[in-house]
Amino acid sequence: MKKSMLSFALLAGLTPFMVQCVATEQDLRGVDLRTRTLDNRLTEVERLTETVRGQAAVQARLGSDLGSINDRLLQHQGRMEEIDHQLIRAREQQEAAQRNTSIRLDNIDIKLKEITELLEARDRKLTAALDDVARQQRENSQQIQELREQRAREAAERAAAAARAAEAAKREAEERARREAAERERARAATAPTGGPRDIVPENMKQKVDSASSTTAATTPASQPATRAEAAPAPAAGQNLYEQGRNHLRDKKYQDAYAALARFLEQTPRGETAADARFLLGESLYHLKEFELAILEYQKLIADFPGNARIPEAMLRQGMAFEELREPSTAAIIYERLAGEFPNSSQAKQAREKLQKIR
Repeated sequence: MKKSMLSFALLAGLTPFMVQCVATEQDLRGVDLRTRTLDNRLTEVERLTETVRGQAAVQARLGSDLGSINDRLLQHQGRMEEIDHQLIRAREQQEAAQRNTSIRLDNIDIKLKEITELLEARDRKLTAALDDVARQQRENSQQIQELREQRAREAAERAAAAARAAEAAKREAEERARREAAERERARAATAPTGGPRDIVPENMKQKVDSASSTTAATTPASQPATRAEAAPAPAAGQNLYEQGRNHLRDKKYQDAYAALARFLEQTPRGETAADARFLLGESLYHLKEFELAILEYQKLIADFPGNARIPEAMLRQGMAFEELREPSTAAIIYERLAGEFPNSSQAKQAREKLQKIR
């Protein structure tokens, strides 16, 4: 539109000249060419103007962006300076801490050396003291072992003496009973009427330990002397005594059990059940609180029947009897032997438990 108006203005301006002058067709063409040239230049000027305006807008935007970037750069620069300052302070603090740490480590090394020297000196003293204690313990252990063995021998001697005294008292009582029975038999035989024989059982014989046996007193005519016969027991009778002893022991009739088992062992000291009878005899004495005699019976089992299955139990009972006699050191010796000779037996386990209680 601007181009048309410009062309119209040019024509209007040139019209007077065209009227006044005689223009040729060639001149008109020249004018038209110039007009077109001017139009083209005007178009280029407009394009350049638009381009300049666009570039100005772009430059304005770039200027704004550059301002923002500049502000950010300034902010970052301030932060970088602050960070540099903090890094310098941190480096100084780290160097100071390293110096302090080095000084402390040096002091710690010195103290550790001093402590090490003190500990080594104490270790030497403790080692020497422990050696002295160990030597004293060995000496004390030897003395204690000797004392235990001596007490065990003394206890065995006392038990043997008590057994001998009991055996002597038993024989004396039996002899006195036989004499009294013989005197009574003679007196009754002298006053008895003539006739068949009769049996008499003395009353005092019923109170003896060997009451399992009976004493038969027979009276004969006045013309014949009184005689006393004892029948030899048969093997079946001996076995009955063993069973009686077991039954009495089971029923807690310990005195009767002792009497029956003692008679059985007198008759069959080496029979198949002699070892078991010897152990049960010791058990009856143990329950009668005749601990010294019980120890001897258990020892007879150990000595007379080596390898018997009752030996660990007999040794355990020996130790328990010594404890009842208030001789724990002797009991400990028995328990140690039991644990050493029969380590896998149940009695050895009990012996170890009793050793812990004693110690």
